[in-house]
Amino acid sequence: MQQAEHKNPSKINFIVVAFVLLAAALSTGGWFFLHSRMQEIPPPSAQALPPTRPIARITVGQPATIAPGTGPSSEWPSSAEQIPWRHRFEISLDPMQEFQADLRKALLHELVPAFPELPNFLGVQTAKSADPAYRRVVFKLLDEAGNAQAGQRPAMLLAADLVAQEIWCPSDSKAQCDLVRGEFTQHKMNLARSELGGVFYYQRDLLWRIWQQYPSTNWGERTFILLLNEGWDTSGNCAKGSEQFREVIRQGESFLLQRTTSSHRAEVILLVGQAYATWWSLSNETGSSETSDGVDPKRYHEGAEQARLKAIGYFEHVVQLAPETKLAEYARQILAGLREKQVMEGYKFFCIYD
Repeated sequence: MQQAEHKNPSKINFIVVAFVLLAAALSTGGWFFLHSRMQEIPPPSAQALPPTRPIARITVGQPATIAPGTGPSSEWPSSAEQIPWRHRFEISLDPMQEFQADLRKALLHELVPAFPELPNFLGVQTAKSADPAYRRVVFKLLDEAGNAQAGQRPAMLLAADLVAQEIWCPSDSKAQCDLVRGEFTQHKMNLARSELGGVFYYQRDLLWRIWQQYPSTNWGERTFILLLNEGWDTSGNCAKGSEQFREVIRQGESFLLQRTTSSHRAEVILLVGQAYATWWSLSNETGSSETSDGVDPKRYHEGAEQARLKAIGYFEHVVQLAPETKLAEYARQILAGLREKQVMEGYKFFCIYD
């Protein structure tokens, strides 16, 4: 039997080394080829990806066209009970009291020489009166205003309005009230009947007359502030609707835009701030306050946070314009609550007649 041949070790080593060198050469060549191809590709363009911009989450209420109870409502509570409870605060200070006192003093200074009896009626607190002496003063002022120079008329009309505001007539005294109403009608004034109070009362028609006829005068601007403070509605029965704050904002901001040099800007700014603060408070009404009857907070969610911020801005401006006044004192107090997202108790410019 023939024995198998023995292999040469040197030959085997040569083959192994050759194989390793060949593999290394192929690997190196492949890397150079790939590297050369990568160099031919242009670098990524700076505009290859769309620019990224920050997106703020905006919370809004349902549009007014959506009926209550329909559509998604993930951003705002669907009922008053679901509104987060917020601390409430109350301010007892009347910021307009100082303005009204100064107004009466200015009228007396202007008119007492011609109407020496006026101090007995103007600025005197009454429990409302059917005293004919009040009517005589009012009608005397109106008659004299018809014959006075144009520059004197608005002060006379304004004084007549303030005195007439103290006049009323119990509706159960029909004969007397008919007489009084007839006298008012002769002077283009209205004595309206209050269904709730059982009286006839004056609806401040003269304020509208002054504002329409003498808007550019100092007395006209003071009258504008009185109208704004009334919620731009002197009916006494919410004739223009509950949401007076909206018209106060519209009229007040228009005044501020057009009358940049008015000496009465601080009062207007404060009243507009109160209107925005009312908007914010209405949106957070939970039904637990004395003024919550008839309030649907869902109606006021949209724009409520912006209203709070605008109110803060207006009140801060009041402090800058009139730092030593009751206006600024009130502004400082309300700012503390608004900055903490608290809710006013007893807000203004929301009319409820019941």
